[in-house]
This record gives sequence, structure tokens and C-alpha cells, in this order.
Amino acid sequence: MALIIDKNNTLTAIRDPMVCLVRDTYYVTGSQPPYWNGINEGVHLWSTKDFNAFTDHGLILKRSDLSEDAWCRDRFWAPELFDGKNGYYYLTFNCRNESEKYSHPHHVGLACSQNITGPYEIITLEKPVTYEYSSANDATLFRDDDGTVYIGYTALKESTDSDNKYHLWISKIDLDTGRIYDHIDVCTLGDDGEWDHIGVEGQCIVKRHGKYFQWYSSWTRGYEAGILTADNISGPWKKYDNNPILVDNEKRHKAGHNHSFTAMDGKDYITFHANPIDPNAKSIESFFIEPVEYTEDGNVIIKD
Repeated sequence: MALIIDKNNTLTAIRDPMVCLVRDTYYVTGSQPPYWNGINEGVHLWSTKDFNAFTDHGLILKRSDLSEDAWCRDRFWAPELFDGKNGYYYLTFNCRNESEKYSHPHHVGLACSQNITGPYEIITLEKPVTYEYSSANDATLFRDDDGTVYIGYTALKESTDSDNKYHLWISKIDLDTGRIYDHIDVCTLGDDGEWDHIGVEGQCIVKRHGKYFQWYSSWTRGYEAGILTADNISGPWKKYDNNPILVDNEKRHKAGHNHSFTAMDGKDYITFHANPIDPNAKSIESFFIEPVEYTEDGNVIIKD
């Protein structure tokens, strides 16, 4: 296990961390405080060669550059970077407008830049990626072997019954316009008493050995993460028998909203935030990295 704290302690308060490897450099972003109340100023970016010393690149998407009536002006949340393999890097982010005059619910936005460090231009400034839903959050991008790009996200499923709760979805996405289509409803909530029966969020999609693995988190019992598996991205998706697999241990608790990446050594790792069980820790939410293995028989092993 690694609790990531650089020399200047700039990453001791971060939620929903993710890592994007570009050549010989790791780029890190995530949700920045204040998390629940007040205004955060945009999407922050750091880079590192070794996860010991970090370079701070500041804000790559700034609230101050947006007009007061923009739907995506406040509460920047769970940003993720994605290499489009087309000369552009893409940034998904979740946002809303909290003003009384221009109030807008939380939704998913998409921005792009020719440089990983930005600045990023918002593609979906007119309307969010997820405008078809009443509210959405926690977007992640995934490219399949045939080049098709998908976006996973949490969105409110409107129905005529009492099941008006957030579900996990996957859609194809046009990166040029930010428009989504061919929606797949991935995951239903667990039964009463199960670890994921209150809510689900925080997807990350990985393909290994021809099988699809999808991480997701739930705050039902604090915060934990589990896995869905499928032989085809369109499903059916099956909940992993050993869920949840990212759980409390003797060094941290409330671990979740993880992201999977392949390091320069070719091995897989997950990032996530958790509360360190350490009286000397400088913040509640901190950045963790742990090695993970996706096996050919469909198992997932966290090597903490």
C-alpha cells in the first residue's frame, strides 16, 4: 500500500483521484476542497515521474473563465483525463450552477486540449453531455479495441415507479461534439442490507484477457468499491461474487471512487481516496495507490 504525500503536501486533500500516463510522466487530477459547501475554482492538475515529487500545473479549467449563466460554473467534481489518440486530450468533469438566477443540476461536461496540461476548451458549454437525464455525475471514458469510445456515468433513472434512483450507465460518445447515444443501463442497486443498496457511483472500465471489468463504489456502509464483469461491453454485466473488494483495513477506511491505470512497468494499479488511520495524517481524504491484478478467470486481486 502507498499513501501518496509529496514533499510539499499538496496532495493530502483530494477525492476521486485518477492517473493518466503520458510517455514518461504521470498526470494526476481529482476533486479539490471544499467538497460539500462553497465554491471550488476549477480542475487542478499535477504531474510526477515517481509519485514522490509533484509538479503543480495549477488550474487547467477555471471557473473564472466562465460566464455567470454557464451551466458548469460551480462544484467541479471528479475530473478525469483521457488520451483521444487523435491529437487531443479530453477532460471529463462534473459540475453545476448554484446561483439562484441560473441554477442548474449536476451534470457531465467534456473539454479538450492539444496539450495534456491545457488549457482546456469546453466542448459542451451549450448543454452537458448528459442533458437527457435530470442529473448525472462521475464520468469516465473508455476506448474499446475497435476504437469505439464509451463514457460511463452515474445518472438519475426516471421511471413511473418508485425506482427514481441513480444507476450506472454506459453510452457511446462522439468526442467531437460530446453527444452520447446507445445507452446501456449497467447496474441496479443491491437488495436491502447489501453493501450497495443505497447508491452506486464512480465507474472505471478496464479490459483484460478479453473480459470487461468495471469498478464502482457505494456509500451504503461508509465507502467501498466493487466490480462488475462482462464478456461484452453491452452486457449483461454481472456483479462480482466477492464484492466489495476495496474495503476498510488496518491502515485506512472509507476507501472508494477508484481509477485503474497501467504504470510504466506494465503493471496495473488502482488509485482511490480514503481516510488514513494515522494520527499524523494532514487531511481526511488522501490519495492512495495499490497494485491490482485482473486474472484470466475473471478474478480481481488487490495486492495491498
